[in-house]
Amino acid sequence: MGFDLGALATAIVSVLAVGLLLGAGIPVVYALAIRSLESHRPGSTAVAGLLLTLCALLAIAGIVVIVFGKQLFGI
Repeated sequence: MGFDLGALATAIVSVLAVGLLLGAGIPVVYALAIRSLESHRPGSTAVAGLLLTLCALLAIAGIVVIVFGKQLFGI
């Protein structure tokens, strides 16, 4: 029964990746959408709409992971 550093490193990287994606990633995507919306360039409204949709999907994915994480991942 030794200490598995590989499993620990994998767990740390997984937590950091999910934290960046669902934590810091959503405000960045939202900020890019608002900046695109305010630029008044051709197509910027469509880009902003896509980014805001992505923002909403990431938020929903985070809620699903929080609520149904045990059933999804079996942890």
